[in-house]
Amino acid sequence: MASQLANVLTGIPAIPAVVTRTHDIQKFVAALQRRLSGIPRARYLSFLKLCAFLVLLVNAGSLPFAWHLRVFWPIIVTRIQFLLLRTRLLFKSSAERKRILAERVEAHCPIGANPFEFVTVYRRWASIDDADMFGMHLSNSSYAKALDSARLRVLWRAFPAWGISGGTLALGATHYHFIREIPLFARYEVRISIASWDNKWMYVIARYVTRPKGHRAIKAGTTMTNGHVTLPSDTPADVDSKTGSPQLNGTLTPNSSVTDMDNLERTVADVLATSRTPTRRLVLEPDGSLLHCIAVSQMCFKQGRISVPPAVALASEGFSNPPSCLESNGSHELPARYTPSNPPPHWAKVREIRVPPSGSMEHFKEFLKNGWKEVPDSNGHAEGADGEKLDVGGKWWEEALGGPIEEKRKNNLEIVETLRVGMERIRGSYHSLEG
Repeated sequence: MASQLANVLTGIPAIPAVVTRTHDIQKFVAALQRRLSGIPRARYLSFLKLCAFLVLLVNAGSLPFAWHLRVFWPIIVTRIQFLLLRTRLLFKSSAERKRILAERVEAHCPIGANPFEFVTVYRRWASIDDADMFGMHLSNSSYAKALDSARLRVLWRAFPAWGISGGTLALGATHYHFIREIPLFARYEVRISIASWDNKWMYVIARYVTRPKGHRAIKAGTTMTNGHVTLPSDTPADVDSKTGSPQLNGTLTPNSSVTDMDNLERTVADVLATSRTPTRRLVLEPDGSLLHCIAVSQMCFKQGRISVPPAVALASEGFSNPPSCLESNGSHELPARYTPSNPPPHWAKVREIRVPPSGSMEHFKEFLKNGWKEVPDSNGHAEGADGEKLDVGGKWWEEALGGPIEEKRKNNLEIVETLRVGMERIRGSYHSLEG
């Protein structure tokens, strides 16, 4: 019986090859053992420990819980800061504690900022564990890993009050367009800005860029139009990097009238052009940085299971239109933007809800859950958390984000919403496409 089974197995083409390879491995292990037997045990154990340490060091970013620590680090730091603050306020009255905590939250709010000019920057480098070692560049899967950390930083830099109130930013979808690979060991930035929003979704654009080293100008033989550089196939990619870089605090608020979102249509057109032309094109940022990838994320503001309109969350953080010229005196102009010392008109309504004695963070949380639904279109009253009437003066968030911001929101929404609509159509027609 055994001989018959052996004959059957040897008749299978793959079995002899497996036996041969196993025999070769056994010979290799035996030869390795003979060589190691001549080396002191302590010596090769030290060598093995060194190799194990180097492997762990190279893959430190991919070790268990390393991703969680990197992504949730802003939350950990913020929670610790507020815990220490609460500890220092133990011997103060309840009203005083609530007031100080609310003011501390407001100190981090982007009061007066234009939502389309607010940019959050997350910096990383293309490490070995994030790289495609065959192509020697950042792996496509690592773009999503970096974006996870970058998105959470948006929550705590652009929406600090929302985060403290217990709200979350739920991710609905992300769409990537890869333009150019990021080389191994290169330092890159993920620049996140708000593109647009509707009654449920906020669309966020992430741009993966690298800043060319040195101050080398673009070489002769290149052409530059509409923010992109066209290179002959044999021309190296040398880009001028004399322009400034984003602020170190992680946010960028341009002062010029031409902002990142002003160039949204042009950037999308340039990116699409790169896939239609045989020549190699470099898509550049306004500061001269090289664009490698664009990702559009579709996000939703959630208080528990309740979805909150993005406009309510944005205005509650202080985002607003810039001041307009005084009609009574055309020669006098207001500052270019509102500031914490000169807040926008709707900020008084936010403080009534969130800051003692008229409000609190609990009232603010209740307002985000249900209170905004009770606010009338015109001046009126909304019911607070304890049943009291709050004079909110109508839907103040629409006034804060109206005018030029509303016009830009609509224009940008026509561009980014096509991604969601297109994917929904594909999902609905999937079975017909199969046929």
